[in-house]
Amino acid sequence: MEKYLEYKDGSSQKFWKILVEGNTHSVTYGKIGTQGVQKDKTFNSEEEALKDANKLIASKEKKGYKAISSPSRKVVTYTLNSEVDPTLAYKFISYEYDNDPEILEFLNNFKAQENSDKVEEIVIGMWEEGYDKSSSHILNFFVENKDHFSNVKHFYIGDIESEENEISWIQQSSFENFLKAYSHIESLKVRGGNNLTFGTFNLPNLKTLTIESGGLDNELIEDIAKSKNSLTSLEELEIWFGTSDYGATVTKETVKKLLADNPFPNLQHLGLMNAEIQDEIVAVLENHEILSRIKTLDISMGVLREEGGKSLLRNEALDQLEKINCDFHYMSEEQTKALRKRFGTKGSFEYSDYYEEAVEEDWYYVEVGE
Repeated sequence: MEKYLEYKDGSSQKFWKILVEGNTHSVTYGKIGTQGVQKDKTFNSEEEALKDANKLIASKEKKGYKAISSPSRKVVTYTLNSEVDPTLAYKFISYEYDNDPEILEFLNNFKAQENSDKVEEIVIGMWEEGYDKSSSHILNFFVENKDHFSNVKHFYIGDIESEENEISWIQQSSFENFLKAYSHIESLKVRGGNNLTFGTFNLPNLKTLTIESGGLDNELIEDIAKSKNSLTSLEELEIWFGTSDYGATVTKETVKKLLADNPFPNLQHLGLMNAEIQDEIVAVLENHEILSRIKTLDISMGVLREEGGKSLLRNEALDQLEKINCDFHYMSEEQTKALRKRFGTKGSFEYSDYYEEAVEEDWYYVEVGE
């Protein structure tokens, strides 16, 4: 058995890998892009080695590590006229308060460097006036230069911390032409939901799709639902829906459309989270067929209350999961105890940071709104 996990949170980018061979397991860990440190441990039997390995994996996942199919590249921030190493991932940032050049100057300069056409992963961080100016000029750059960047398989548009720009202030745009130009990509992550649409798309190689938002418009989920049959390779789907206070308009009916008709045949991880309508999402999932195919479910960060708790306790299809995350919830103590007893180490049911205040004032928050 072999398992590879990564943890990414701002400047912290770490990996952790475990390999079980016979009665020994080897753990390797360190910063992404390094060889890391290896530690071996021998047990009396293979069964004991596997048991300890699974315990370590559960501990790491509880801390926020996520299993991925292949290791990430080390991410470096591009500076003008620097040499390009195609084994690295490159991040582009423009801070107007530091009098940086605009992000298109960085991108055009990067394009002119030797080996830039061989890079496989691009990360877009803060761009000038990102609280007011949309990402359209960045997406248009990549559409216009699609032949040069044809080897890029992984895009992250909006790798922006709250200290740089709040998630609800990030101005995205239509990705339709971009997705047509890069229909071969294997992973796409987008942070920020303002004006975000996908239109129609065909992404047969996409393995990971992550959308983080404090307030997602219903139109985007409609877009994904309409083109979901093209996502035949998708292994991980994670969507943060957000709150109506910051523009969320996604409905229970649209979530039903997204999951209808046995989509995503290779899906392993499903995250429908950070939702004001978390109880309704949990109701959609009650004994849903998709739960028989996935390994992990993340319904954390949202307004998960009593009705959602009742639905979880009724949902027999959850029992086959390897992991369920319901952290940052507002369920009762009785329901929480029952769920912890039922799922044991497979489940995580930490209360919301605002639990006592919310119950007292009857005012409930998602974890990430503004």
